[in-house]
Amino acid sequence: MSVFISALAGRAKDLNIKLTAEQLEQCEKYYRLVTKANESLNLTRITDEEQAAERHYADAMIIANALYIKKGSAVIDIGTGAGFPGVPLLILRPDLHITLLDSSGKKTDFLRGALESLNFTADVVCGRAEEIARTSFRGSFDVALSRAVAPLAILLELSVPLLRVGGVLCAFKGESYKREIDDSAFNALSCSLIKSVSAGRGTLLLIKKQKPTPDFYPRRYSKIKNSPL
Repeated sequence: MSVFISALAGRAKDLNIKLTAEQLEQCEKYYRLVTKANESLNLTRITDEEQAAERHYADAMIIANALYIKKGSAVIDIGTGAGFPGVPLLILRPDLHITLLDSSGKKTDFLRGALESLNFTADVVCGRAEEIARTSFRGSFDVALSRAVAPLAILLELSVPLLRVGGVLCAFKGESYKREIDDSAFNALSCSLIKSVSAGRGTLLLIKKQKPTPDFYPRRYSKIKNSPL
C-alpha cells in the first residue's frame, strides 16, 4: 500500500467515510497525474503524498460529511486550479454534475485530459466567476466550492450569484475567518452563515443563499476588489 493510499484511507476512517478500493485507486491515479503535470504547470505547492492526501483529497470528504448533497446536484468548484476539491468530490460522488472553473487555460486543459484518463465526466470551464455569472450559469448551481480564492466579502459576490435560491457555498477559510464576517456583504447578497465546521488546518463555512441575487451583482472584478461589500 502506498503512503498516499494509507494516509487517505486513515483520514477517511477518521471521518467515518467508506472509500472503496477503486475510489482509493482513482484518487491515487489523480494524485500521480497532478504531480507529473506539476513539473511544468505549477499546479500545486503540495506534492508530498501524505500532505496531499490530507490537504487536497480529505477536503472533499469533509464537504461530504458537513453538507447533505442530494443525488444529481449541480456543483461548481470556483478557482479549481488543479481540480481540488472538485475532482476528489467527483470520485467520491460520481452522481454529481460538477463544473470545474478556472481562469487559466493551461490548468483547464490539464483537467480535461486528466478527467479523460480517469474516465470521469465533468464540465471544465475556462473563465472568471464574475463573468460567467452574467451567462446561463447564473443561478444554476446547488453547491459552490471555494478554497483560498479571496477574502470572504469578495468571495460571496463572486459565488452567490451562481447559486440557486437555497443553494450553499462551501468555503474553506483559515482559523481567523471570524474577522472576515461582515453583515453588509451577507445582507447585500441575501445569504447567511448556517454552519461552520472544523477542517483540520482551518474552517469550512456553509453559507446559504436565501433570496435571488440583485441584478447589480456581481460587479466588475476591479470594483469588487477595490470596494468590497
